[in-house]
Amino acid sequence: MTFEATFVKDGVAIDYTPASDVNAGDVVVLGSIPLVAKTDIEADALGAICAEGVFDVLKDGSSFTAGDAVYWNTTGTPVGGSATGAATSTAAGAYLMGLALADAAAGATTVRVKLTAAERTATIAGSVTADDITGNDSSLGISGKPAATGTAGAVVVAGGAGTAGNANGGALTLRGGAKNGSGTDGAIAIGDANTMSISMGVMPTIPTATVAAAGSDQSDATAITTGFMLVSAADATKGIKLPAAAAGLICIVKNNVAAVLKVWPNTDDAINAVAANSNDTLAASTAAIYVAYDATTWYSIPLLGS
Repeated sequence: MTFEATFVKDGVAIDYTPASDVNAGDVVVLGSIPLVAKTDIEADALGAICAEGVFDVLKDGSSFTAGDAVYWNTTGTPVGGSATGAATSTAAGAYLMGLALADAAAGATTVRVKLTAAERTATIAGSVTADDITGNDSSLGISGKPAATGTAGAVVVAGGAGTAGNANGGALTLRGGAKNGSGTDGAIAIGDANTMSISMGVMPTIPTATVAAAGSDQSDATAITTGFMLVSAADATKGIKLPAAAAGLICIVKNNVAAVLKVWPNTDDAINAVAANSNDTLAASTAAIYVAYDATTWYSIPLLGS
């Protein structure tokens, strides 16, 4: 009888023969897995290093909360020490070591770590299934596999397929990161570089809203956003105000009243290259598309007299 696997021993510690002396407590990176020596091991002598266990590990100035991932930086500088290696909260340039079992402040010299004998690789072959993926670096990149010759691999991001009966397919949402405080929400850029063309299987939908014209000048006109705006309450005096111009913004405006509608640019912007802060007029029951050419100028389609 042939066995597919034969038990050798528990994997709490594994055999290791170092090329140079190893001291008890040294962190040894085997491949990409940080392990710990419990006893001294002489060069070229068989010893053992721990793949499991709980250790207090010298750390850099990182702070940890219990449960955080802990990485080992082979050139890191421990608090109060020299650059001989240190635990860190920064994944870049380091190896996943384990999980913090207790909080550790930035000024603490050690962090209590439960070793996790798992390898992190830069390349994952085949398919990967996950509930969530969160980047540990400042950005999370997903790229098609480069090819030594020929065409490189494509990237497909798709919602899940329905698997029974008349089940709906899963939606796919691309969303910029939420701002903090007075910051700005993250933008989404599609085809910003290295792009030959952009193809869409269906026409995209745009935001729509109904707004009422108001005021009598730029300061008190109703502010609108991009998308399609159905405007009521025009009376040849009341108006709406476009968003601050930014190249490529589009507002589609339908004057839904049998009276002239005033369309104002935002502060210090202009419409159809006339004087800044001057209004455009949209005739009764008509529509126009307003496109921002740059950071200060809107143009209307069709070009309307102002």
